[in-house]
Amino acid sequence: MIFFYGLGLLTFLAIGLPVAVSILLVGILAVVIAGVPPSIIAERMIFGLDSFLLIAIPLFLLMGNLMNASGITNRIFAFAGSLVGHWRAGLAQVNVLSSIIFSGMSGSALADAAGLGAIEVEAMRKAGYKPAYAAAVTAASATIGPIMPPSIASILYAFIADVSVGRMFLAGILPALLMTFVLMVTIHLRAGTQNLPKAPKVSGARRAHEFWLALPALFVPVVLIGGMRTGIFTATELAAVGVLYSALLGFAYRQMGAASFYRACRSAALHSGAILLIVAAAHVFAWALAHEQIPQHLAQLVGSLNLDRWMFLILINVVLLVLGMLLDTTAILILVAPVMVPVVTAMGIDPVHFGIVMIVNMMIGLITPPVGMALFVTASIADVSAASVARESVPYVVALILVLALITFVPQVVLFLPDLAYGVSQ
Repeated sequence: MIFFYGLGLLTFLAIGLPVAVSILLVGILAVVIAGVPPSIIAERMIFGLDSFLLIAIPLFLLMGNLMNASGITNRIFAFAGSLVGHWRAGLAQVNVLSSIIFSGMSGSALADAAGLGAIEVEAMRKAGYKPAYAAAVTAASATIGPIMPPSIASILYAFIADVSVGRMFLAGILPALLMTFVLMVTIHLRAGTQNLPKAPKVSGARRAHEFWLALPALFVPVVLIGGMRTGIFTATELAAVGVLYSALLGFAYRQMGAASFYRACRSAALHSGAILLIVAAAHVFAWALAHEQIPQHLAQLVGSLNLDRWMFLILINVVLLVLGMLLDTTAILILVAPVMVPVVTAMGIDPVHFGIVMIVNMMIGLITPPVGMALFVTASIADVSAASVARESVPYVVALILVLALITFVPQVVLFLPDLAYGVSQ
């Protein structure tokens, strides 16, 4: 039956149906075939959304939108420019450094690409960078967002896999810093073969001034991690505090009026509605998988292959990279995690480690054709073809795959901080 369900899902996606509708249709077909009352469909959808944790998703999306509307993104970009703008390929380096800072607020790759990306691409274009190159760097740097806390993908995975959100947030910090490092090194190495402009070095006083202007934004990740680690806030409460802080900043800076506040709320509502509809539909699909005992059969199949954990991780990485080229991030998380988490747990792999490996795979998918949503977003901003951006993105995809290999085979890169903060998981 798993082949039938998979074929049905791919068929619906191939004819252009939305992801949520495709998943729900397969779930409905499974309910009809099983001969159970149709009321199970509504029941599972409502049950799937009945979680306090899921409220954090629209709140974090709104927080990122409000930060954009408040002009904080401009301040972050200016501060990053004062630090590394004078390096080789300076604005490309600023692009990556800005993303690591902004990712501590948005939690979303596409929010980074669409919000901060618009500023970055325009600045690079004016400085003389090729639009496709600027778009590629912006798309690659946006992949850091869902790894660095707060991460919407980490919240979803924690909900599905029943693991600590705090551990998932901390687990993403070192991989995100590694991604930043390899992207900046790749930019530096490529700049040696290209005639890329760089800005003059700024004075210490100017750097201090830009730091002061960006300080309210730089303070956000400290509050987020500190609030969760000390137990003052849950992830959802933290998101609500972040929204309030972002709104107050926007009005204090007098850069956010009623119209921009409304647009930020509307955008957050639309994006969170799309995500949560997929979550609801996936619970019907998950019921079908559980009814057919597919996770148990898959675990038995993996056991019969006599794979050690490393060979298994190589295999699952290949599968996830292929899925990332074809499917939406949320869809992959919701479809794959419920099936694979019992298998990886049985093999002695920490589910938090596996969760970060999954999310990094999906971020690479965001800059890989044919679906690569970040490619299309930045290509639209730069007014160039997605194919030209994809060609420029190849070195960054290779660099990120090297990070993926490292965190796959050295789990402590992922687990060091959560184990330090919360103790080694049993």
